[in-house]
Parts: sequence; C-alpha cells; structure tokens
Amino acid sequence: MNKSAFLSLLAFLGLFNFVFAQSGTITGSVKDAETGETLPFCNVFINNTTISTVTDMDGKFTLSNLEAGPLEVGFSFMGYVAETRKVTLNPGGNLTVNLSMKPFATELSDVEIKASRDKNWERDLRKFQNLFIGIDDAASQTKILNPWVIDFPVGADKGAFVAKADLPIEIENQYLGYKITFNLNEFFDSPTNYRIVGAARFEEMSPESEIQKSTWIKNRAEIYRKSPMNMFRSILNGTQEREGFFLYGDKAGGSASRNMRSDIFANELGNSVVVYKADPLVTPTSPPGEYFINLKGRIEIHYQKGFAQANTYKDAPYPISWLEVNGGKVKVKENGMVINPQDLVFSGDMDRKRISNLLPLDYNAEKAIQLQDLAKTAKNYQEKVYLHTDKPYYYAGDQVFFKGYFAYGNSYLRDELSKVLHVELVSGERDMVIEKKFQIRDGIVVGDFYLPDSLSGEKYFLRAYTNWMRNYGPNQYFLQPLSILDPYKRIAPEETFTNWKNQGAAIQADKAQFGTREKVTVTINVANDKGQSIPATLSVGVWDARQLVPVKRTLEMANALNLHGVSENLGLDRFSYPIERSLKLSGTVTDEKGKGTAAQVTAFVNDFQGMVDLESGSNGTFVLDDLEYFGPLKLAFSAMDKKGKPLKIDLSTPLKAPIALPEEAYFPKLITLAKPIRISEVEEELPAAKQTNSNSKPAIYGNPDFVVRGEDLTKTGSNTDLVNSLAGNVPSMRINTTGATGQQSIRIRGGAVSGQGSMEPLVMVNGAIMGASGASNAADNLRSINPFDIDRVEVVTRMAPMLGDQGRNGIIAVYLKDNLDMSLDGLAGSGIKEFLVEGFQPTGTFIPVDYAQITEPVEKDDRQTLYWNPYLIADEKGTVTFSFYTNDSDGPVVVEVRGLGIDGEVIVGTFILNQK
Repeated sequence: MNKSAFLSLLAFLGLFNFVFAQSGTITGSVKDAETGETLPFCNVFINNTTISTVTDMDGKFTLSNLEAGPLEVGFSFMGYVAETRKVTLNPGGNLTVNLSMKPFATELSDVEIKASRDKNWERDLRKFQNLFIGIDDAASQTKILNPWVIDFPVGADKGAFVAKADLPIEIENQYLGYKITFNLNEFFDSPTNYRIVGAARFEEMSPESEIQKSTWIKNRAEIYRKSPMNMFRSILNGTQEREGFFLYGDKAGGSASRNMRSDIFANELGNSVVVYKADPLVTPTSPPGEYFINLKGRIEIHYQKGFAQANTYKDAPYPISWLEVNGGKVKVKENGMVINPQDLVFSGDMDRKRISNLLPLDYNAEKAIQLQDLAKTAKNYQEKVYLHTDKPYYYAGDQVFFKGYFAYGNSYLRDELSKVLHVELVSGERDMVIEKKFQIRDGIVVGDFYLPDSLSGEKYFLRAYTNWMRNYGPNQYFLQPLSILDPYKRIAPEETFTNWKNQGAAIQADKAQFGTREKVTVTINVANDKGQSIPATLSVGVWDARQLVPVKRTLEMANALNLHGVSENLGLDRFSYPIERSLKLSGTVTDEKGKGTAAQVTAFVNDFQGMVDLESGSNGTFVLDDLEYFGPLKLAFSAMDKKGKPLKIDLSTPLKAPIALPEEAYFPKLITLAKPIRISEVEEELPAAKQTNSNSKPAIYGNPDFVVRGEDLTKTGSNTDLVNSLAGNVPSMRINTTGATGQQSIRIRGGAVSGQGSMEPLVMVNGAIMGASGASNAADNLRSINPFDIDRVEVVTRMAPMLGDQGRNGIIAVYLKDNLDMSLDGLAGSGIKEFLVEGFQPTGTFIPVDYAQITEPVEKDDRQTLYWNPYLIADEKGTVTFSFYTNDSDGPVVVEVRGLGIDGEVIVGTFILNQK
C-alpha cells in the first residue's frame, strides 16, 4: 500500500560558493531559561549540514560564511530540550539569534534509562530502526549508538506507531562516512502515512584508510545519483533519461492495479503503462529560480543505472519506484530541492530510503561525481599562480603587499591540491634574498613581507610556486622582474607606460579632479567577454603617479594563468614532488656511529609549552605532519636508546627549487638624484637618556632617546598595562583613544604617515620586529607584554633610517629579563636539541589613512601606496565601491585592478585619475 511520506529532511543538496556568494553571518548567545546563566559548549548548527560550532565560555557563538536564504538553526545541549529556530538570512547580512534553553525537569542517567527497557521495547526498537534508518544496503551499515534514549508511547490513532526522544539520537553511518546527531521532534507511522521531523547535525567521520575514504566518496555520489533530488534536477535540465531516470504513466483504460500486471515489463509497455509525457513538463514560477514539475497520476520511475536485488519485473533488474503528487505539481529549486515534500507519496525503491540515505545540504554532489570520474592526468591536476602586488616597484625597506590568484586544470580539484605557496625574492645573481611560505585558502593567497633596507642591488625577481608545480618544471612558476631601488634612485621619465590593455574592468570616480588629502570614491564594474556583469574576487592598488612612475608589468595575468602546454595523456605516476596540504617537518635519529635507529622521540613546543610523542622508523626517520602554525616556532627534540643514552637528532632540510632566470628580463632605466625619496628629518637635541644596563649590545637603531627600567614601569600605578606604564615615563609619548571601539594608539613623534598609512612607532621585542597583524596595532602589541617581565624599554623618538619606512615614526624596543630567555642549549648533553623553524608568514594589514578619523595635525603625507585592498568582492551586478584619501600631492594617481570572475574569467584594469 502506498504511504503519504513526509520526511522533513528530503532535501539532499545545497551548493555553496563561499568565494563569490554574498554570504552572511549568524551570531548570538545561549542561556539557561530558568537561571539566566550562559551555557558554554552548547552545539549550534545549521540543520541538515556539516556547518556547526559550539558556544564559548560566555555562551556566545558565530556561524559565518552562510548561504543567504531561509535557514534552520539547531541548538543541542545535554540536559536541555533541543530546539530549532527558522531564520532568513539576507545576502551579506548579519543576524542575531539569542536563545534560552529549558532544562529537563528530571534527568535520568543512561544506566537508569537502560534498566527500564524490556522485550516489548526491544521489539518496537527493531521496528523503529527499519522505519527510521531504512532497509537497504546503506541501512545495514548504519546503527543508532544510543537507542536507550528512544521511547515508544501509545499512539492516539488506531494502528499508529509513535516514537519520541528527549535526548539527541546519535547515528553512525559507516556506508556514507557520517556521524549524525538527530534531534527528533516527531515520528509517526500508520498504514496510510508516516512523518519524520527533526534537526540533523552532520559530522564527517575520519576514514581509517584511503580505501575507506574512496568507498565513502563513491557511496555518497551513488546515493545522490539515484535520489529524488537528482531526478528532479535532471528533469529541469532535460537530461533525466541520460542520467538514468525513465518515467512512465498508467495507460488510460489499462490495468490500474500493479497486482493485475505480468512480471515482464516489455509485455506491459504500451498496454498498461506508457512513456510519461506532459506538455509542458516544467513550468517556471515565482520567485525566480523555482519551478513546477507537472506529474499527474501515478508515475512509474525506472532508474536504469542502478541495480536491485528484488526485481518488480524479470526483464528490468534495476530500482523501480512509484510517485503520486497531490495536486499534480512538484515545486522545486534549480538544484532539485523539493519545496512541497508533504504532497509527494513514494512507494517502491525510493520509499525505502530513510535516514541512512541522507546527505547533508552542503554536500557538493557535482564536485564529488566529477572527481570520481576524473582521469588522473597532469593536465587535470595542473595549478598555476599569479601575484598582484600593491605597486609595480619598490624601495629598500618597503613592505610588499600581494594577492595570489590560482588557476586549476579542473576547478573541482581546488580543495584537493596545494595549500602551501612558496614566495621568494631572488637577486639577479641568483641569490635567495627572502623565502616565505603562505597559506592557500579557496584558491587565494593574501600576504605581505618587508624588504631589507640593506638591499644594494636594483634587479630582483619575485618568484612563487607550490611544491606540486615543481613536477611541471620552472616555466610553470610565477616569475616577475621586480625593481627595488635605493632612496636616491628614480625610474627614468621616458619609461612611463600608459598603453594598458584592460579586460573586464571599468571604473568611475565620484569626481574628475581632486586635491590634497581629499576623499575619493571609486566604483568598479566587472563584466565577462560578452559584456555581462559577473561576480568576482578582486584586489585593488592605488598609488601616487608622481612618486611612482607608471611602468609596464612584463608578466600579464592571463599569460601567467595560462594552462596550455601540458599533454592530455601525461599521467601522474612519474611525479616525485607531493602535494603540500599542510606544513611538515621530518628528521632523523642516529646513534653514536651515525646510523639511523628506531627510537621514541619527544618534541617540546615553544619552551615546553606543549609536547608531542613520536616514533622513528627502523632507518631513524620521523615525521611531524599536518602542521599549521604562523611565524617562528621553537622546537626541541629528545631521543634516547634503550639504555637511556642520548641519541643524535637532526631535522631534514628540503631541497630548494632550482633557480632559473631569463637571460633577458626587462628592467626600467634608472636615474640618480641628489635628493632621496625619503628624507631623514633632523631632530632637535633631546635630553640625555636615562642610563641602564651598560652591557647591552648596540641596537640597529643606534642610541635610544629614553631608556625606562623595568622596575620603574611597575611604580606607575598602572603596572598591569605596559602602554599606560610606559606613557608615565616618556615625556613625548601620547596615548589616544580611537572612536567608539576604544582602541588605543600611540604617538611619539609629530605625526608623519608611513608608507603603510601608519602614524604609530615600530615595536620590537629583544631586537625582533613585532609587526602589526589583523586589527592589532602598536598599543595592542605592547599590551600583550607583562611589565614585570621587562628588563628595560628603549624609546627612539626620532626617525630610524636603518629601518627604512618602518622606522619613520620612532621605535619602542622592549627587552625581557634574561631568565625569560628559555634557551635549551645547556641541555644538549641530555639528548635535547633545539631548532627554530618558520611556519606560514603571518598576514599583515594595510592600514588606509582616514583623515575623517584623525584628530591631530599630520606634518607630512608622502605615501606612495594610497590604497590596497585584496578582499574586494564584486556582487552579482558586477559592482563594488571603495574610497581612499590622497596624500600631499595633487597629481595623478593610478588605480590598478586585478581579479578572477566566478567562472575563472581574468579581470585586468589599470587607470589614471586626476590628470591635469
């Protein structure tokens, strides 16, 4: 008998595009409804997805990068009634959802609950498992981990079977590789219909082997292929028969009952059943993106790409289902998601699909199917990168900002390929000047690094590549000639280049002419080669065309990302450089004879703050993989033999990529002037600095103007905050509070603006530069240091030319007490050896000048880069707007736009504004 089936989890797929979609964010807090106390570690999730988080110690949570539209937010916490909230998230919007959860009146322990179960309950559980989980192959590998939380009260309707669960049902699906936490709101089954209503939180299980991983991927794709959702999607596209779905209807006047038919389908076709035809089969409806599929009467569905053990017809050995739709119309979205599941009545194969066949809404079926069928060729697995820098050339001591764009042989492989980008600065003599590693996220890299102010050459190359690219040869790397000048050099005027070829980008400024320190607003319009507006991820640099001569960038973005030149037939079997998905360290353990040996290895992290136990193989090698850390990491390793004697430990140094430079590279001509680009200001003579620690080594900035001893910092009455402690000891130091955020900023000079838009001094700790990152500044960096740990603070109130642009606004150099230097050199004899290893380069922030927020006079503004933003996103109309302030020059400025459209379209545009 057919049943009316209402499964609130019928939808199997929702495609997410985190890079270009105008995603939104949901924040909120969770409290106890009776006491008002916050609930930390409460599970908060988007229903039917793998998207989840837990509340922090204050009961607060954030769910970000969410697709706009209607969503269900689920809340689950042990001892409390699980709840869901339906919300609608606007594109780019932010929602606040606060919830007070009700505790159970009486909470029984698992032991007490189990003790109350009898044989009748066990019989009902078996029935529930068949109805709830299903009865197919997937169901046979799916089990309920805590069945004792389920009760079976007597139903009000005759013949009804009802189940309830106050606590979440935990389900392990070994067929698909998901753990599901299900908050059951309603379960009802009767001879005429059934209902399963609830909220599901999916977690991907960790495969025990590559075979299990590939099996799960295959099973997920197969489940989706034969799902109702895929059938409806294929009907919208007109590809249902090509994808295996053949639809038939009852012939008028034929046998209405399936029991009266023969078991040979060829005999019934044309007699009792006919090919289903509707005119039209699909009708668009409102809102846009939703459709009606017209299915009248009883529809017989043959999925001819599947296999069924129990066959309805002897000559049709594949799954067969029947569908009846109340009203004759199935309302679906473009991806096949059913909007009116309560009107659908399934029987046959599709009626047997329950929780064990459930896929999360954020499962990307198209990607999974593509990857499963994708040939493992060098062309499909190819990746290339292009770096867009904030300006075309630099001066020694500058900070280089860049955004990296990736192109892939197959876009579905993006998440399977490299996550580590190597960026290097190479001299014209093939010397390695700078080596950095940056994290790749969603095919994008955003980074920066400082150029040494001691660079004496002028001709350099910026090189970028992944370890995987090394298999394809050096001609696949990004390699850009880069001029780096000393302060007395300039680009010759005749090198000016303005004949740019723009592609897909146009801009419009809010004014044709503008003066000094004036706000300018620019709108960017992005389109494809057909002139259609498209979403895109962009980076934009704006620079002063008087200080920086517009020169030609020799490597065009389209050429750098060109994927031609790799054979379709080249396999991966000869590739020797693996894909780097994370950072990895390897080493060897050797005995006194230098022979590798198996041993227990202990790694101490950052002066014993953490510890990792490892084991070396018989040849002495060990590996620390799946690492993700930023900046330098201090590691100490210890290994001993069975007699307790220390063994020798060394870390392996990876072979560097060979340097291959072009024989003839374009570098613009230079001229030498008597006046440097940056003038060291002459400061008036300051009072002699307070003396302390006469044995301290000379610093790069020379003699300080003020020296504050550590004990003096703790006498100010503000000894828990280094910023305020220091301000009481340095007469020229001022602390300002910015806006409603209350963020503090420091001034120790008159207020010159650095090339990065900062007016704050440089902070150093034990001689190392403490760079600002994210939203942090100099005051934030200082506040993180305990004044009681400080030996002295040296303050330079003048410019420090040896530190280039970084030293323009003075220096605050903090030196910690000697006993805080946790060096392990003295422990070498006990088998401990220390290493300092570099992780990912931390991402700095370009701070644009905003004269509307500056309340104090600025002496001089000679910024070269006026604006840099690597995070701009053009919306579906292809537009995005940004603003910048000009410097003390009233001359022309260059606006440089680079980006990729949603389908990989290259976006290039360079424009000059304020020409006079």
